[in-house]
Amino acid sequence: MNLSAGWTQACMGGMTRLRAAYLTGTVALVLLATGCATNRMPVADPSAYWSGRLAIQVFNEPTESMSASFELQGSAQTGEMHLFSPIGTTLARLEWTPERARLDQGQQQLQSPDLASLTTRLTGTALPINALFEWLAGRPADAPGWQADLTSHAQGRITAERRLPAPKAVLRIVLDR
Repeated sequence: MNLSAGWTQACMGGMTRLRAAYLTGTVALVLLATGCATNRMPVADPSAYWSGRLAIQVFNEPTESMSASFELQGSAQTGEMHLFSPIGTTLARLEWTPERARLDQGQQQLQSPDLASLTTRLTGTALPINALFEWLAGRPADAPGWQADLTSHAQGRITAERRLPAPKAVLRIVLDR
């Protein structure tokens, strides 16, 4: 009889532990579900990212043109752009911060406090980086001498033309979907 009473008590103790574990699990699930249902503020993405193809024509004598696939991330203040050939070879990497800009092109590396001078070296014209980030997001932005056409932005297409200063330049972007 003592053996039977001991076995019953052991089973009851096990049942109590089982109930405690079940209760703990249930409370954890309720807390988890409550946490998921909480209305949280959306966290802004601190680093935007775009990829696609770009083509630039600069109407010098003779006309210069460049086309490449690109990846662009960051912001107008701090970011980087990679340009790729049609077969995927890296043509150039441009990175910038408020303090400096750097262009890596093959074995050549250039640094400058001025991002515009490096984009001129890379593309043949100074790109309006501040406006470019706005245009990519589908928002109009002023850039001295540039006029952007965002009417096809929903289809992933942007065209911008620089009229002043000479020479005229046209930038065309097709975004990846």
